[in-house]
Amino acid sequence: MIQSKIDKIFAVRQLRISDYEKTDEESRKGRVTKWVNVRNKGEEFAFKIITEKERANVQNQVTILKELHDWQNITRIYGLTCEENKWYLVSEWAEYGNLREYYINYKDRFDIRLKLRISLDIARGLNFLRAVEIVHRDVRAKNILITLHETAKLANFKFSRSLFTSTSKQSQNLERVRYCAPELLERAHNFKYDHKCEVYSFGILLWEIAEERTPYEEYKDIVRITDLVRNKKYRESFSKDSRMPSSFIELSTKGM
Repeated sequence: MIQSKIDKIFAVRQLRISDYEKTDEESRKGRVTKWVNVRNKGEEFAFKIITEKERANVQNQVTILKELHDWQNITRIYGLTCEENKWYLVSEWAEYGNLREYYINYKDRFDIRLKLRISLDIARGLNFLRAVEIVHRDVRAKNILITLHETAKLANFKFSRSLFTSTSKQSQNLERVRYCAPELLERAHNFKYDHKCEVYSFGILLWEIAEERTPYEEYKDIVRITDLVRNKKYRESFSKDSRMPSSFIELSTKGM
């Protein structure tokens, strides 16, 4: 009954759990498991367990991604399904996990050519969001998924909104702060998140792709990072032995 109501509200095709079969592959972080289509085992899906508290945010993701379903650099969301009172968000399977997992686990494959291609994928995804007047609001390495064909796709749209929607300030955590624009860290009463904030996050991502390191990884405190970025205007610098093109470094630096 609840599944039917959600599908009716958000115009998402109802998913039947009987159409899918769970694989033996180990779950990721205890919440994401790999399933396949029972009629075509080559079709792979990610089933993410969602809690009652997450239901509203998940509904928002379904709403947003309904509009973005066919864009190549946006993770496909197929809908919601339920099995024995356990709810799942069903999306396309990303074979290599997120961007950070990829450059840690497949360092030997992460050459300059692939770095440039993945950067372009992310840029295309963000540019598409700009074109349809949607802001992601949480652009960071863990929200970039890498598919079997090493295509990068934006994921996790739980904070996403229309550019013109008035939204309350989102809570910050240490990982999110590493990618936050200085204006966002100001926490001004009348500040509104826009695409300029996404450009800053993209600049940080480019640095991370080049250096294969977490931004501000030596700092484990939100207050310290906020002070460095907002007050001291500090930004991570590219290492001397970085082999990325100068135009890439310039683009990242301008974004930050």
